[in-house]
Amino acid sequence: MNTAHPNIVRILSLATLMVILASCQTVDMTSRAPTQMEYVVVEFRRFVSGVYVNELANKYVQVDCRFSSTMAGTLPGGLSPNRYMSFMAIAPSVQESPESLNVVVPKDIADIVFSLKHGDNIRVKGRALEVTSQRRSGGPIFKSLVLQANLIEKLQ
Repeated sequence: MNTAHPNIVRILSLATLMVILASCQTVDMTSRAPTQMEYVVVEFRRFVSGVYVNELANKYVQVDCRFSSTMAGTLPGGLSPNRYMSFMAIAPSVQESPESLNVVVPKDIADIVFSLKHGDNIRVKGRALEVTSQRRSGGPIFKSLVLQANLIEKLQ
C-alpha cells in the first residue's frame, strides 16, 4: 500500500487552506463612538453662532454648556421620537450669550438628562448636525447646528 498518496493530499490541503487564510481580510463594519482624541473642543458661542456651520457639520465635537430644560415636539433632521429625545442647553457662564443649543440624545443613554436641574454644568460629546430652517414662507433660509449626543457628563 502506498502511504505517500495520503500524505501528499494532506500537504496539498494544508497548503490550500493556508493560501485561503492568508488572502482573507477582515473589515470592521461596526459603527463606533469616537475616541477622546477625535472630538474637537468647540466653544459654546462658536457652536451656536451659525457662522461655523460648514466647518463643524458632521464633525465630532465636545461642547461645555449648562442644562436648561427638556423639550417636547418635533426633532430636527427627521430623527425619530421613538429613538431620540431633545433638550436645550445654554452658555456655560451666565455672562455669555443668550443663545441656546438644541441637543438630541438617543433614549437609551438619556437617563442622565432626567437627573439634571436647570443650570447644571455639563459636557456634551457628539456629532454636529446641520439644520436648515425658514422662519416664514418665502423668507431667508437659516443654517444652524444641533448636537447629537454620544455622551453627556455632569461637571462639578
